[in-house]
Amino acid sequence: MKVGFLYEHPTWSDDLRTCFAKNGIELVAINVADAAFLTSKSDFDFDLCINRVNMMPSEGRASSVAAHTLHVLHLMESLGIEVINGSQAHFVGASKAVQNGIFESLGLDCPKSVAIYRPEDAPAAAETIGFPVIVKPNIGGSGSGVARFDTAQELRDAIADGSLDLGIDGTGLVQEYIRSDGHVYRVEILDGALFYSIRQQVVENQFNYCAADGCSISFDEEPAADDFDMCVIGNDGIVANEVPAEILQNVLDICAKSKADIGGVEYFLREDSGSACFYDFNPYSNFVGNGEALFGFSPEQRFVDFVKSRMG
Repeated sequence: MKVGFLYEHPTWSDDLRTCFAKNGIELVAINVADAAFLTSKSDFDFDLCINRVNMMPSEGRASSVAAHTLHVLHLMESLGIEVINGSQAHFVGASKAVQNGIFESLGLDCPKSVAIYRPEDAPAAAETIGFPVIVKPNIGGSGSGVARFDTAQELRDAIADGSLDLGIDGTGLVQEYIRSDGHVYRVEILDGALFYSIRQQVVENQFNYCAADGCSISFDEEPAADDFDMCVIGNDGIVANEVPAEILQNVLDICAKSKADIGGVEYFLREDSGSACFYDFNPYSNFVGNGEALFGFSPEQRFVDFVKSRMG
């Protein structure tokens, strides 16, 4: 049985595809950014497809690939193809605003946010929330376009000089700045159960919390003290983390409501109260590179085993 494999980034799924090959599973690999499709079943030689398209198009891709991906996922589903992490999971992953709505609907703490589609609306939104604020693109990844503003003047200056970035679809969030315990926590779910959980140290530099080898950042020098962003240092700061039962249930609820077969939820622990504040859902699992050492198993192989169970 052939299995479809929809992806976009040229290298992020290489190890996973190698694992499928070692298990004797033939993948029909489709890079969504390079593909046009007949709108009929004849163009898809499989009945099961894995969606491994990252939320934000990789460098050099047209921004329209984000919408194209959703069209393709809906098309496959309408033709009766089973999609692992289908259109609903992908849509939620591609909308920070929708993610916050899901967190709120489940009664979970998340940063106070205002959704905007025009940069000039940011100051009024920030006044509603209170400074400092974060402004982030609605469709984002690896901290791209995220900026902190401590004053209304800083924000007005960014709007005036055109540096306020609302991302590929021109929409974004103005969001409460969360002071945390210095770590970001990520809980990965697979097939309605805990996949793995990690804790990652952050430093003040950039808003990049990616735990994968391909998108973490290392520093040769100490970051400037007046640089307010938060950035993960390499991935040697990643440790396995025992997730509390209540938070695990929260994450399971988020993934279930998002209709995600696999995905990760990230949260901070508030500096003042120690309580969890949820800020991101990502159906594109990182598959940390040192999974065997961290967890005692291969995340890639465990995912392949899950796909085998869906192959019938």
